[in-house]
Amino acid sequence: MPQLSPTVHRTILMVDVADFTNPSRIVADLMDVQEGVYEVLRTAFAESGVDFDSCQYEDRGDGALILIPPEFSKSKLADLLPGRLDAELRRHNSTRSPQSRFKLRVGIHAGDIRRNAHGWVGHAVNLTARILEAAEVKSALTRSNGLLALVTSDYFYTEVIAQDPGIAPETYRRIDVAVKKFSGAAWLRIPGESSAPSQTAPARPAGTSPDRDAEEVLAIVPEEELAKLRGLLSGLQVAHPATLVARAAGQAIPPPRSSSAWDIFCYLLDFNANADGLPPALAYLKLLAGQWGGDIETEVSAWVDQQTRRMRIDAALDEVTAESAPIPEIPRLYLMIAVEPDAVDAARCVLSFWRQDDPLSWPPVRGGIREVALDELEYRVDETILAAEQAWADQAISVVVEFVLARGMLGLPVHRWCKEHRSGEPRPLAFDYQIGLRSLERMRTKYWHRRWKQRWRSLPEHLELERIHPFGTAETSGGIDAVLSDPRWAGLVMEGPPSPRPEPGTDPDEFTAALRAGLPLICWHPAARPEDLRKHLGWLIGGEGGFADIPQRRQNALRSNRHDLVYDLAVMWEDPYRVIDFDPPSIAGRR
Repeated sequence: MPQLSPTVHRTILMVDVADFTNPSRIVADLMDVQEGVYEVLRTAFAESGVDFDSCQYEDRGDGALILIPPEFSKSKLADLLPGRLDAELRRHNSTRSPQSRFKLRVGIHAGDIRRNAHGWVGHAVNLTARILEAAEVKSALTRSNGLLALVTSDYFYTEVIAQDPGIAPETYRRIDVAVKKFSGAAWLRIPGESSAPSQTAPARPAGTSPDRDAEEVLAIVPEEELAKLRGLLSGLQVAHPATLVARAAGQAIPPPRSSSAWDIFCYLLDFNANADGLPPALAYLKLLAGQWGGDIETEVSAWVDQQTRRMRIDAALDEVTAESAPIPEIPRLYLMIAVEPDAVDAARCVLSFWRQDDPLSWPPVRGGIREVALDELEYRVDETILAAEQAWADQAISVVVEFVLARGMLGLPVHRWCKEHRSGEPRPLAFDYQIGLRSLERMRTKYWHRRWKQRWRSLPEHLELERIHPFGTAETSGGIDAVLSDPRWAGLVMEGPPSPRPEPGTDPDEFTAALRAGLPLICWHPAARPEDLRKHLGWLIGGEGGFADIPQRRQNALRSNRHDLVYDLAVMWEDPYRVIDFDPPSIAGRR
C-alpha cells in the first residue's frame, strides 16, 4: 500500500461551465469559453483579495478544481467572491458572441484532502463535485436569468455564511442533493436573478435588426446610449472601411460590404473581443473618430470612453489607439524583401517577400520563400519585383521597395541594384522606387518595439541635426548603450557598417545599442569618415516636409549622382508601424 501524503486543509472551489458542449459551439467557441473562464476567475479572485496564482488548481476542460490556501479568510471569500464573479461574467459576456458567452456553476466546500501523483483526492473533493452536479442547481440556473449558480455544502453554509449577516445568508436556499452515493443538503444562491434577461442565448436568428444585436452584445450599455450613438453615426460614411476594420479587428476578418459608419459598427458586433477584452466594434469607433476630427470626434470618443470605463477596458482601448498609425493622405504600395543567410551553406541565402496589394491594408501576407545563391540574389530580387509589377498593373500610385536584411548582410549594395536584367538594358531600382533599408534583427525582436515606437512618436515634424548622435562612439563610463538611452537622440551615424555579428562577451556595440534604444535613423558609409557626412546628413533630414521627406530625398540623391558621397550612404529609416511578422498569423474566426 503506497504511503499517504500529509493531510492539508483547504477551501475547495469547483467550477463548471453550464451547457459547455452545446452543439451551436464550434471548437473555436469552446476554446474561447475555456480561456474566458480563467479570465473571469483571475479577475474576480484578485478583486476579492485572493491571489489566484497562489492557489493550486486542476483544469477539468469545462471547468476547474481550485484549492485556496488556508491563510485566505473563508468568510471574506464568501462575502466578496459571488458578487465579483457575477460582475465579471456580465462584463466578459458583454464582449462576446452568443456562442462564446457562458454561465457558471460554482461549488464551495472546505475540508481535509491529500495529494497523490494524479491530483488531489479526499471526501471533501468528492462532496464538492456531488453538490455541483445536483439537478436542482442545473435546472435553477437554466430557468434563471442570472449567470452564476453558487452552491455550498451544508458545512460551509452553517460554519461560515450563516455566522455573518454581512454575507447575506438569507439569499441562499436549502436544496436536497442526491448524486451517485451522496445524499444530503446543500445551499444554493443565484446572484442577480432579478437582473436583465440572460446573455447566454443561442445565436440570433437571421434577420435580427442591428439594434437588437447591439442590445445583445453590449448588454451593459443602456438602450438610450445606443440610440444616441446611432444618431451620431446616422448618414456618415467611412472613407477607408476595410483599413479601419482590419486595424480594429484583425486582418482575418472579411472587409465590410457597406461604408456606412453605423452599419460597420453593427457588423463588428458579430466578432469576439481579443484577449484584452476590447470588442472590435468599440476599437473601430475610436479609430473612426480620430479620422473625422471636430465635434463628431469629440462626441463619439466621449461615448466610447464612457462605455470602456464602465467595462473596465479603457486602458486596452488607449493601447490600441496609441498603436495605430494615421492613415496616410497619399498612400503607397510596399514590397518588403527579406534576406537572411542560409543556416548551412554560406554561399546561399533565404529570400522571402511581403507584397502589399491594398495600399491601406497592413501587414500583407507572406508571399513566398526560397533558397538562392548569393551571387544570384540581385536577379532573384529582380524576378520578385517584376512579379509584383504584374499584380500592380491596375494601380496608379508610387511604390516603396524595402530590404529587410540580416545583420551580416547589411553591407549588400541594394541601392545599386537594377531590374529587368533579361531585357539586356537593366534599369536602376532607384529610378522607379524609393529604396528602404530595414533591420531584420529589429523586426523580429518584439521586445524592442515599445521603445522604438516611443522614439518614433516623440519625433518633431522637423528633425534637427542636434538629435543625431555625434558621429562615432561616445567615450563615456556608461558606454554607448547608456548614451543612446537618452530620449533626446533620434538617430546615430556609425563609424562604418555594422560588424557581421556582435563580439561575444562584450558590451553592446553601437548598432545593437541603437536598435535597443529604438532609434529610427541609423546611418553609415563604407568608406567615408562620420564627420565627413555631416553636411550630407543635414541635407537629408532638412527638407521642407520634415523627417517625412527622408525617403524621397534619399531617392533623389540616388537618381541624381551615382558618384556623389551621399550615394553610398547607407540609411536605415525605420517606421515601427510598418513591420512584418515572420511567424504564422493568428486567425480570428467569425462567429
